[in-house]
Amino acid sequence: ILDLMQELHHTQSINAPEWQGMVLSKVQPNLQTYKLVLHAWAHAAHTTEGPDRAEEILRHLLSLSKAGNLGAEIAPDAECFHIAMKAHAESVRKRRKGDGYGSAPLERARKVGVLLDWMELLALRTATSRVRPCTESYRIALSAWVWSHHVDAPKEAEGILFRMIRACDANNGVGSNDGVVVDDTTTAAKAAGRAISGPVRPETRDFNTLINCCSFARKVGTDASEEDDDSLLQRQVAHREIFDIAEGALNALLASEYARPDSATFSGMIRACVNLLPNTEDRDNRVIELFRLAYCTVPSSGAPSSPRMGSSTTSERMRAPPGAGCVDANVLRQLRHALPSTEDYIRVREEFEKHRRRHVGEE
Repeated sequence: ILDLMQELHHTQSINAPEWQGMVLSKVQPNLQTYKLVLHAWAHAAHTTEGPDRAEEILRHLLSLSKAGNLGAEIAPDAECFHIAMKAHAESVRKRRKGDGYGSAPLERARKVGVLLDWMELLALRTATSRVRPCTESYRIALSAWVWSHHVDAPKEAEGILFRMIRACDANNGVGSNDGVVVDDTTTAAKAAGRAISGPVRPETRDFNTLINCCSFARKVGTDASEEDDDSLLQRQVAHREIFDIAEGALNALLASEYARPDSATFSGMIRACVNLLPNTEDRDNRVIELFRLAYCTVPSSGAPSSPRMGSSTTSERMRAPPGAGCVDANVLRQLRHALPSTEDYIRVREEFEKHRRRHVGEE
């Protein structure tokens, strides 16, 4: 149908009248027309080529907008990019096979990252560009890498999260040396950070996404069949690097002015300790430190400890009790799984109960 519209537009434009320099024709594809085609390919269930075809339509739309469009408003906006990005990301989530790539999830995740880079570049080139990455743009790319389950997923997801933080700080006029360590990027993007993004505001769930990505990466990229000393050492080093990424996300969240840790943050961190660190006394001490930090951290106002009307019995049981900070049933479950010594677990639980009783009513 789009091809037919373009053919009719070309035929009618040969002798079509003009008004203020614009050629008038009865049939003329506009931005909404192309968005409908993008949506159609993005949700095409009969083929695995849908995301690629959606991206082809997006690139064709960009080329038309650059070449001149005979008066029709077809310059793509951020939504057009999001449609193509979500199509690739959903393909990663469903982990489709046989779509022409030897490692399909990895290639799809990279395509989402390329489209995000493209959005930043277009916004950087023109101050009035309609294409500016927003929170959703970075979140789509973050999810695509997490769903890929690739060995590089934690590092790539970390880079995307801190790009989001950097864009948010630039929009708020915060300098680059405000206590948050970020990865390197281009000098031009640093200089024009305020101009390359739309409304960007990382939320707690974005930090938790990265932490959970790290906590479940224990078997990613490892060969359990090789148990020699060198293989074990390499595995421990790789796991330690992934744990450092999770710890960096926690530190950034604790230092953030617009997001706060919650129970999912600490249950993910304790799980990361168990899955990524050697089973030693140092690991047990790190788990206890995280648990203490959890019940000393006041939850955000969006996660009240008091039950709400209409909540289910299960959710009430899972919710953190008064005075417990960010400790709920999930955190306690992870703590019990992480501490092999019953004596240590009972001692830590008694400390927690004493703290909770002292601080009831303060949250």
